[in-house]
Amino acid sequence: MRPRFSPLPFALLLAVLVGAGCTAASGLGEAQANLITGEYDLALSSIDEALAVNPDNVDALVLRTEVYRRQYEDLSTDAEKQAFLAQNFDGMLETARRVETLAPGSDQSRDARLNTWATAVNGGNDIVRNEATDATMAVPYLEAANQLMPDSTQGYLTLGLAYLRAGEAAQAVTPLERASALDADDSVLAYYYGRALLLADRPSDAVTVLEAAQARFPDDADIETMLLNAYTRSGQTDQATARYAAAVQSQPDDPTIRYNYGALLLQSGDFDGAVVQLQEATRLAPDNADAFYNLGAAYQNKAAQLNTQANDTEDTAAASALIQERNQNLELALEPLNQARTLAGDAADEQSFCEALFRVYTQLNRIDDATEVSECAGMSMN
Repeated sequence: MRPRFSPLPFALLLAVLVGAGCTAASGLGEAQANLITGEYDLALSSIDEALAVNPDNVDALVLRTEVYRRQYEDLSTDAEKQAFLAQNFDGMLETARRVETLAPGSDQSRDARLNTWATAVNGGNDIVRNEATDATMAVPYLEAANQLMPDSTQGYLTLGLAYLRAGEAAQAVTPLERASALDADDSVLAYYYGRALLLADRPSDAVTVLEAAQARFPDDADIETMLLNAYTRSGQTDQATARYAAAVQSQPDDPTIRYNYGALLLQSGDFDGAVVQLQEATRLAPDNADAFYNLGAAYQNKAAQLNTQANDTEDTAAASALIQERNQNLELALEPLNQARTLAGDAADEQSFCEALFRVYTQLNRIDDATEVSECAGMSMN
């Protein structure tokens, strides 16, 4: 039986945003007063009147971006926010670009750009955070944010998270690489960059990035866990085994480390060592069906090893002792495999667990029990 490794957990890290202050626009006192009281439609109406008189009124244009930003921030539901962005963001972005054209390099241009960037990043965060929403809807807003503020990590980070949540890890690599390059002292950026490489099926590149990250952040447990995954995925078994052994010593109560170390030992043929780690994994995380499955697999694979040894020896007494030990290991496999079946999250997992049970019951010549699981396992008893 082949081991199952723990899937990579996924969690969003939301950026902290900074917005521009309200522009002190001459001749726009009424619009500013409406902004302060939250009467955004009235504020926009006054701004439109000022722009009708002078379409190049930079203060009015900047104030419009401020009103839009504040209006977005005051919305309470995801549906309202998405509708607002769909209706207003393109115009907001166009306004910020017009201000830059009219007053390049000015404080007004900076304020309009910051208002629009903050709305874009906030909007992207809100979309990515909402699990019921297609995360790729955030992409155009975050790409705009990165154009507006190309030296800020926040838009690149959230863009990478959007792609990761959408299952497009290869697309996430470039923005997360950029974010990590902009701030090499941010452990979160290094973690997600390495994670994206690993999920994009580039484990060797992930090892390179994560080894450098661990050198910079030696106490970061998340980076260490991701590096362990990268060693395993890249086939660097010796490095992975050594790292996991050290990790177990420093974090003995981490069920994921215990679980993955056990799976690695199982994969490498150290069945006794796997049993020790997987017993701890099931104790620390009694709801982990895969941990119970791997524990059963360790016993079953040990039984197969003993059976081979029995067949290879010409000593009848030794062979008999090996067969007895084989059967003991098969019996020990039953409890964790049945628990895995109980905890199965879907029909496909349950079938895998039942297949393992069917093989063990058959080897023990427990025909009634094998018959009971045969339908679940998709096996025929005919």
